[in-house]
Amino acid sequence: MPYIRPFYKSESSCISYFVCCPRNAVAAVIDPSDEVQQYISAAKGELCHITHVVDTHVHSDHISGARKLVEEVGSGCELVMTKGADVSFGYTPLDQGDAIEVGDARLMAVRTPGHTVESMSWLYFDRKRAEEAWGVFTGDAMFVGDVGRLDLAGHGTMRQAYDSLLKLKSLPDYTEIYPAHYAGSDCASNSNLSFKTSSTIGFEKRHNKMLRWNDFDGFEGIMTADPVQAPPTWREIKLFNQGRLG
Repeated sequence: MPYIRPFYKSESSCISYFVCCPRNAVAAVIDPSDEVQQYISAAKGELCHITHVVDTHVHSDHISGARKLVEEVGSGCELVMTKGADVSFGYTPLDQGDAIEVGDARLMAVRTPGHTVESMSWLYFDRKRAEEAWGVFTGDAMFVGDVGRLDLAGHGTMRQAYDSLLKLKSLPDYTEIYPAHYAGSDCASNSNLSFKTSSTIGFEKRHNKMLRWNDFDGFEGIMTADPVQAPPTWREIKLFNQGRLG
């Protein structure tokens, strides 16, 4: 039966995810940090091969380990990003509704721009249990207690973020959310990010004050009320993660 294992990087309050199906001896990694040996060790421990490495978006707060991990794993491992992502290296481009098969697990793409224009969330299916999704990897679109800030490069828009959060809020209340950050990250829109690392759509709709709006005007007012300062090195980090620096 497939499972999800989180990995934490305290320096940047990052969470990455190892999705593994031991029965089929395959695994995927979502939003890996640059400490790639931990994922390789996890795969070896399960006698699994990492077939897919997914970056939910081009990160601006920390160095992504996606390209490094694909290189270390070698043959049979794909780097997956959103179709049209502004990067200078090759990857497998996926779009809304496209899916990745990880044995009995499935990841299905849901476009959620706003934090960045190419931001993608991924629905999680465990087909040994049901044919419906029960989890979603939200990247930086939605956190526990907060939502993602708008694109620092100015490409994502308030309207995109609003529409993306409407899309996530429409998921069943029982849907578990697995975000890319917890408290301490610079990627949140305000200062409400929780130290808790997972939640559900239903709980967040009730208790995440960044989701307490009924229309676009209400959303815009909340998003602009108490903005978090951008990390000072975000431009250099983004350029590196785009393959244009380093």
